Formats: sequence, structure tokens, C-alpha cells
Amino acid sequence: MNSILITGSAGFIGTHLSEHYLKAGYRVYGVDNYLTGSIQNTDYLLHKYPKNFVFSEQDISDKWTLDSVGIQNLKYVFHLASPASVKLYQKFPIETMQANSIGLENSLQFADHYRARLVFSSTSEIYGSPLSSPQKESDWGHVNSFGPRSCYDESKRFGEALIFSYNQKNQTSHGLVRIFNTYGDRMHPNDDRVINSFLQQALKNEDMTIYGDGQQTRSFCYIDDLVAGLVRYAESNLKQPINLGNDHEVRILDLAKLVLEVTGSKSKIRFEPLPQDDPLQRRPDLTLARQLLEYNPNITLMDGLKKMMSVIDSTQL
Repeated sequence: MNSILITGSAGFIGTHLSEHYLKAGYRVYGVDNYLTGSIQNTDYLLHKYPKNFVFSEQDISDKWTLDSVGIQNLKYVFHLASPASVKLYQKFPIETMQANSIGLENSLQFADHYRARLVFSSTSEIYGSPLSSPQKESDWGHVNSFGPRSCYDESKRFGEALIFSYNQKNQTSHGLVRIFNTYGDRMHPNDDRVINSFLQQALKNEDMTIYGDGQQTRSFCYIDDLVAGLVRYAESNLKQPINLGNDHEVRILDLAKLVLEVTGSKSKIRFEPLPQDDPLQRRPDLTLARQLLEYNPNITLMDGLKKMMSVIDSTQL
């Protein structure tokens, strides 16, 4: 039986990726320290897949090992561990930087020990406030290295540089993907990314908060489409960055109206000042993903919101 290891397995993406591979017959080793991950996500996987999901509570920024669980036939290591929402990575800035630097190096060494391929989850945030749209992998980015978002943006940029240099020095074939805005069930209830926030507010009939005038744009990818892209990238021999997301662009104001429509909420829209360094536009160029991975996200924003709504309970999205 082939196996994979996922750091950040108790997180939003980590849980969905774990379940994909468990359904495909893999043994999955999950690692998380619950800084922002959910114990409920781990319990769900342990209960549903007791034979093939193995969990270890560890901080990947410390020296760690899973030798005691007898890992065999390790094929891939997915390094997903890192706070990802603005609220959470600003709450844990040092831990965020460590996860994407020291933690990544530990994961690379672990992968090499088992002759596995590592895939690093980078981010669209490395493009910063883009100078052109859509964002291509060849764009170098326009990022503030000394600001409230820099702990995330710059540590992901460092992680990309580490992958490049590590491959060159060690003749390895590790890779990375740049993940654009993703949504779906099992997001952390305190995750302040916009769809999660809008749904939380709408379901409580609270004012929906838009930062800025709502004319800024984002492109939203449903989690199932993202997982498909991650799997395709892992199975490839690519080492270069590839954008993963959905290239349908929507204004934040229009998103708010769509959430009101889907939920039937009586919430009103309230405008607040735009935070420092918040990008005004975000849309992936998926040309390389389509050409090299045959990646084709097909879940529309309306369908994705309905899917997300169908699994909402009173405590967590």
C-alpha cells in the first residue's frame, strides 16, 4: 500500500486532501500541532478511516520523526502546515514564518529520507498587489516586505526559494503550487477569509462587512477543484511553480449579494476602510495548469456556495 504524509492535516485543505487519498486506498500520515487546525477534523478522519489514517501531534518547526509508526512506501509529502487567513497569520506571525522556512526544510529532509516527492503549498499572495492581471507564474510580484502581511507573503516567497535551491543542490524533484482563494466546508470558524466571513455573518443576519468599496476582485476555487489540482501536480514531474485556483473573477460587492441570495439572509452590507496592503485584484492565469496538468476547475461559485451551505451546522463551516 502506498502512503503519503500531510503536514497541516487538521486544516481546511489538509483534511480534504487526506480524505481524497484515503478514499483512493492510500495510508495517510497526518501531522499537525493544532495552532490553527481543528481537532474535529482529525477525529473525523480517525473515526471514518481507522485503519489507514495515522495522526501525530507535532510542531513541524521542531525536529520531528514518525519512525515509530513504521512508514512504508511513502510516495508524496504535502507541506501544507501554515496559518493561511489574515487574522490567524497576524495572530501567529513568527509561527507562520517558521512553518514556511524551518518547517519546510524539516519536511524536505523527511521526504528525502524516504525518497518521496514533496509538494509545497505556496500562495497567490506572493504576487502582492499585482501590476497586471491575470497573474502569471512568470510575474515576480509586488510585495511589501515590511508590513502586517509580510510574515505570510515573504515566508512563502522564502519557501519557494528554498525549494529551488534545495533541488539544485541535492538533485531532487520537489515542487510547489501557488494556491489562489479557496473555500468550502471544514474551514476554521475563526477564518476571516471573505466567503467564510460573509456566510458566518449572513447566517446570523448580522451586517456583512466589506473592506473598501467592494470593487476589488477575487477569484474563488471550490476545495474539490483545488484537491484535484494538487493531486495532478504531485503525480507530475514538475518542479516549477504552477497556479491553482479558479479564474472566474468577481467583485467583492457582487460576492456579498450572491451570498445574500444563496442564504436568504436579511443582513445589510456595511463598508469599512480597506486594510493596509490588501490587494485590489487577484485572478490566476491557468494556462500552464491547463497545458501541463490538464487542470480544469469546473465548480461554479454559485454551485460551490450551495455545496458549502449544505454541510453547515450551527457551530462550524
